[in-house]
Amino acid sequence: MVDVVMADHCPNTSSCALFPLISKPGFLRVWQINYCEGDYARCERFKRSCGGSDVPATLLPNGEDLTANLPKK
Repeated sequence: MVDVVMADHCPNTSSCALFPLISKPGFLRVWQINYCEGDYARCERFKRSCGGSDVPATLLPNGEDLTANLPKK
């Protein structure tokens, strides 16, 4: 595990692959307030990146998959 010094905002914000996938600005803003600009140490994306694990683009900060509840084609 990598030791992390907590900043005001997540250091991965500028490169987060999730942002372009969320088409509703209001929904994105809720994630940003609660994780990116808040307690980002609890973000599953952040935890995985610090641990050296792959971070799927569709992984939400709460650990759920963005596409999990979409209708199957």
